[in-house]
Amino acid sequence: MSLGSWDPDADAAAQHLKIEPATLSRFIGYSRDEQLSQLERLISGTENQMLAGLMQIDHSVWLTAVETLPEEDLLHLIRFFAVAENLPGWEAGPKSPVIPLAKTLRKRGVRLDKALLQWLREVSDNRFLPYGPL
Repeated sequence: MSLGSWDPDADAAAQHLKIEPATLSRFIGYSRDEQLSQLERLISGTENQMLAGLMQIDHSVWLTAVETLPEEDLLHLIRFFAVAENLPGWEAGPKSPVIPLAKTLRKRGVRLDKALLQWLREVSDNRFLPYGPL
């Protein structure tokens, strides 16, 4: 674990953060390219603090933002956000984007396989993943 510096301007920017397709593509790439163990290096400084705001965006906004993404991309985003929640300031609990991502897959009739569910438990302490408060 590392400690970062706090920038009040980054906090204010995170309040107005939008889910950008380019940002999602970047996160999908980190998962696809097996770079999830390097997130602390890949997302750092002010960018880290600002992007952490994505973890607090309402689930309804996430559902709309990802509705057209292919299943493979949704699975990569689930992997990304499960690992990203270990970054300082990215903790989300029941607000985790993993929850609406998993819900989108469920609506399409896609079930998360046992291997992914076990992996989620290994990489995250968030007891709400992947389906939210039950």
